Amino acid sequence: MRDVTPSATTPTRRLVTAGALGTVLLALTGCGIRLEDDAPRVPLVPTREPIEAEDALLRLLAAVQSAAVAPFAADPLAALLPTLHARQATVLHDALRQRGVPESALPSASPSASGTRTGAAPGATASPSSSASPRATVARRTVSDVESSVLAAAPGLEGAEADLRPALVALLGQVHAASLLSPAAAEVDSAGAASPTPTATPSPTPSTPSVWSTPALLAPLVTATRRATFLLEVAAARSPKVVRAAWLSDIDDLGALTADLVTAAGDAAPPPDLGQTLPRPVTTPAEARTLAAEAMTTLLASTGGALRGLTDAEPDTAFAVVPGWLGTVAAAAHRHGTRLTAFPGLA
Repeated sequence: MRDVTPSATTPTRRLVTAGALGTVLLALTGCGIRLEDDAPRVPLVPTREPIEAEDALLRLLAAVQSAAVAPFAADPLAALLPTLHARQATVLHDALRQRGVPESALPSASPSASGTRTGAAPGATASPSSSASPRATVARRTVSDVESSVLAAAPGLEGAEADLRPALVALLGQVHAASLLSPAAAEVDSAGAASPTPTATPSPTPSTPSVWSTPALLAPLVTATRRATFLLEVAAARSPKVVRAAWLSDIDDLGALTADLVTAAGDAAPPPDLGQTLPRPVTTPAEARTLAAEAMTTLLASTGGALRGLTDAEPDTAFAVVPGWLGTVAAAAHRHGTRLTAFPGLA
């Protein structure tokens, strides 16, 4: 009879199987494949590591989800903002999923009994109160109130991946722009009174000069803002008096923005160009309107084009001040015919 007892040097079937399984697991680990947070624990397979600034991104997603269905009080922007926030929520959701955040970890939101939408904790779904009545009074919210709730989710976003930062700053720029465009904000400004609550109207520019270790990055924005201001001044001068008066506010806003940029750039700020010329003759009110619209559209694109460089070089400072700068430009551009978008300045 033939002896089939395995020798000491011959691997057993169990050993071969274990070795194959180990090889597969190591391969999966090397490829970066990760388990969902709620998946069963498998030996040798790593659990999911949170992505950079994940908590802040989840808070922001919950905030824009809520803003997308917020019942706005009467406001010219009331018909526009829900669509913008819904777009932001979709982009953020997809970005997080693409980076490995499981669906169960993402916030969801649903209308509450008061008619507002509340971001639920990650992994949980909010549901309407069982006592809710179809005839329950819907609490209307001002634009400043809704936008401030989104702005409150901003802390920590500067730690997000570099590819996400420009879009995040642009999103916050939309928040600032909407607050500036709200009639309630205009009434507060014209009255010269403080806002009822500290967060009701985000400031368009930082209250103190920002400190940049790479101020040369701001030089193109200084030039672009000065150029837009010059063109807007010419357009206002060649417009009817009533139009000119309305545009003076935008000219003042751009002047304040230029001052902030020059202060932040310091010695890197280029000198004013005293020999600026018009791109073409402007002799009629219609031509003046066209010139103003083109000037603001160009400045908005220039500001958006600078976001990547600014957020790459100095994310902390960029997130602190650039959304306000961008919001100022986006608000002025909107008043001159450029529709406010979910991510102003970005294509």
